[in-house]
This record gives sequence, structure tokens and C-alpha cells, in this order.
Amino acid sequence: MSVTSKKQWGRCIGTLTLLLLMGCIDPKPTPPDPGKEDPIVQVVVPGAYGVPGGSQVYNADRHQLSTLECPDGTLIFRLLDPGERKVLGLYGVPAKLKTGERISFQFRVMVNGYTLQSEEYKDVLVLKLTPDGIWLKKDESTYFVLSR
Repeated sequence: MSVTSKKQWGRCIGTLTLLLLMGCIDPKPTPPDPGKEDPIVQVVVPGAYGVPGGSQVYNADRHQLSTLECPDGTLIFRLLDPGERKVLGLYGVPAKLKTGERISFQFRVMVNGYTLQSEEYKDVLVLKLTPDGIWLKKDESTYFVLSR
């Protein structure tokens, strides 16, 4: 085989390889299914999941839930544990929410009136709203299920 034939053969192989690779690439990637629901919305027990210090979730045998609408148009959600004198609260959640919007709020855990944990959550996605609940997602491991 001559040098010219070898170069032509190399070009053919290169072109064939490129064509094969192009055939494997989807020119229009499939977008995520908008009808597919985030698995977080399957969680029905109110609480704060994946927060520092461990998830804090409602237990009907020992906790009380409360929701308070403030004059400034925000809501306060609290999970009360009278036995431990512990209060988990989300403060500053907008009273008027829309699915898909992003919100900010303050998360606090108090025992005997002393704040043990306080953190501001920003850019939290409102995943789902129902007459009975609100699902908020910070990321894949940190989310909040609120009872109205």
C-alpha cells in the first residue's frame, strides 16, 4: 500500500468513526418528564428532614403541631414536644405560596427557651401545595413537610 493510500485509508477510518459517534448522540436530549413527581412529596409525616443535628419529625404520641399566620403575611410552623420542652419552628414562610417558586425562612430549634440551632434557609423550592400540607425542598437530602 502506498503512502497516499494509507493516508486515504486513515481518513476513511476517521470519517467512519466520526459518523458512528454522531449516530450514538441524541440530537434532541429528552427533557425530564414534567409529570414525574419528586419522591419527597410522598413523605406525609410533618417535619424537617436532613437538617443539621438530624431529622426532626412529628410523632403523634408526643408532639403537637401549630400554625400561626402573622400580620406581616408570613406563617410560623411549630412542632412542640412538651415532655422535652422543645420547639422546632420555621419562621417567615410566606402565607401565599405558589408551586415552583423559591422562598427563604428561618429554622430554629429551642429547648427550655434557649436556641440550640438557628439557620436561615434561602432559595428553597416550593414543591407541592395541598389544603393540608406544604412540601419545601432545599436539596436532595434537606426538605420540609409542613402541616397546615
